[in-house]
Amino acid sequence: MVGEKDTQADPNGWTPDLLKQRRRRALVMALALAALVSMFFLVTIVRLGENVVNRAL
Repeated sequence: MVGEKDTQADPNGWTPDLLKQRRRRALVMALALAALVSMFFLVTIVRLGENVVNRAL
């Protein structure tokens, strides 16, 4: 009985393998989102820096 709980799906139908895949997919999406946000931030800083240099001249 104790071993069955590890292989059975929970009431929502998620098996341990499906939960592992879901966590991995969520991690990949979080990393992709963080990379995209970082890229937007860096591009914004670079473009603002160019405008500050051009305005001073």
